[in-house]
Amino acid sequence: MTIFTSDGVSSVTENAGAPFGQFEQISRCRGCGRAQGDWFSLLSMDPMPLAGGFCASRAEAVSAPMYPLTWVQCHWCELVQVREDVPDEVLFEQYRYGSSSVPGLVRHFEEYARFLVDRFGPSNVRVVEIGANDGVLLSRLPRSWRRTGIDPSNVAREQQSGDYELLNVSFTLELAKSYPGRGTVDLVTSSNAMAHFTDLRGAIDAAHVLLRLGGELILEVHDLAATLAGGQWDTVYHEHKVEWSERSLKACVGEAGFEPTFIQRLPLHGGLLRCGFRSVDRPHLISRSRGLDGRPFAPLVDAYQRRRESSVYASLSVAQANGRRLVAYGASGRANVWMNQMAELRFEYILDDSPLRMGRWIPRIAVPICPSAKLTADNPEICVITAWNYSQDIKAKHLDFGGKWLQTFSPVG
Repeated sequence: MTIFTSDGVSSVTENAGAPFGQFEQISRCRGCGRAQGDWFSLLSMDPMPLAGGFCASRAEAVSAPMYPLTWVQCHWCELVQVREDVPDEVLFEQYRYGSSSVPGLVRHFEEYARFLVDRFGPSNVRVVEIGANDGVLLSRLPRSWRRTGIDPSNVAREQQSGDYELLNVSFTLELAKSYPGRGTVDLVTSSNAMAHFTDLRGAIDAAHVLLRLGGELILEVHDLAATLAGGQWDTVYHEHKVEWSERSLKACVGEAGFEPTFIQRLPLHGGLLRCGFRSVDRPHLISRSRGLDGRPFAPLVDAYQRRRESSVYASLSVAQANGRRLVAYGASGRANVWMNQMAELRFEYILDDSPLRMGRWIPRIAVPICPSAKLTADNPEICVITAWNYSQDIKAKHLDFGGKWLQTFSPVG
């Protein structure tokens, strides 16, 4: 495997003649901020387009820029992160992810809203959500709560319902210091948005500035342990700048002046950590890790390196060789990763229910995204579910499908 080990940050635009997009090589941990020297290397993937890059035309898809991707680990807090940092204005300028269009996510946030009301009470709660998206959570919290969402995306701006305050800007330490209600907020929450920050330590510090002493920071993040156990290499991509373990989460958040209050493990996204932290007036400093060990990562690394030996790949390869049509379901970031890492499998189209993605194209491999109703009308022999974390919902919606379902991964547990 090859990784960059320079101490500085250098800008890269192309490599060995490949049309690479712009990125930087980080030299400090995003979570604890410490300089690394040589990173602890875990995985190097084949260059691929951005997982969130759903293109407007076939021509745009074919010419979409590629990026290398290297998974590394901090020598101090053990946070796993992507070495190559793509600028936010490239990653999220056109963010085509609306939580309310995914039934499984809607159910999750309905449950999460009930959890928060049970924990904080029905009234007189001041809450700030980092990464509010289309308001799927805030719109389900009591109107008696003072609700603020902070999200710079076009989706947050265009989908806001109007019954909560939206700051359509990036969440930074500077913003928190200038926020009128700083130091009085009861709850800061974020669901799968804390993976998107380059200055992650600054974002955690900003949450501490907003909260009153004793206020709570509740984070929902991908569970690294579940990702590794399931060999879920399709969740490794540039938008997921970090992947949290329980140890790294407690270390990074603790250093910003928090103490843990609870932890839950949930099945969403193939494995989710929901963790609470109370704002205190003393940081918990961490010491350098006693020695990093790559063995826990072996299931995922092996699954990626042997991806063309999987049963689903074998089935699709045989079907393609016999002239059968291949179609997929779920134009997610996972789909972009999985399909581009095995681009020799030629899919006719991919189905999706999100109006933000229908009519667009998967980058590089130029697969069109079609409405899910096409499955019944077309009735192909094989449909592979790339959004496998929602496979039950997908199959339940298409009970009349007469072909064979396959899926790229199977949930663990």
